[in-house]
Amino acid sequence: MLKMALYVSLVLATPGPTNTLLLSSGIKVGFRQSSRLLVAEASGYGFAISLWGFFLATFAATRPWLYDVLKLGSSAYIFYLALQLWKSPHLDGIRSGTIGFRDMFVATTMNPKALLFATAIFPPQAFVSVPFYLCSIAVFTVLAVTIGSMWLVVGGVLTARRSLATHTGTLLRGASVVLAMFAGTLAFSVLNR
Repeated sequence: MLKMALYVSLVLATPGPTNTLLLSSGIKVGFRQSSRLLVAEASGYGFAISLWGFFLATFAATRPWLYDVLKLGSSAYIFYLALQLWKSPHLDGIRSGTIGFRDMFVATTMNPKALLFATAIFPPQAFVSVPFYLCSIAVFTVLAVTIGSMWLVVGGVLTARRSLATHTGTLLRGASVVLAMFAGTLAFSVLNR
């Protein structure tokens, strides 16, 4: 469980679509008004991880290649997100539009990190044992809310300290590089067998 918590923390801290939405909401309306999005994030991830985990536990048992196909698809999507993040590193672009509960839930449900959690980070026992599943999902939820809160706080700090806002582009481009490296590592893990 400790190993899972470490890997979950590393992946959740990595910038991606959900974290970008949290950062954006923190910038726009601050932590207090954005805190409901943490429930949407945790619910979206819980739903997607459970769906992928239980589906793959039964369906992929006779199709081991399915894991590789899904990981390569996730890698391509993460790389696409990295390119999008690289192209729009301006605070003004982040400020436009509001983020609702449903938007966050859908974005998180579709986040390829959920597939990664279900296929590579959650222990396989989590999808065959109810007590192990409940323990795993509880640990995950605590980490998701904690790390999501940090993204909201960063957004609020960027708004409160206008001098830091000039560095938002650098922050987002750095996040883009991290995402691209993550996508490359994921693809390499499949192709280098």
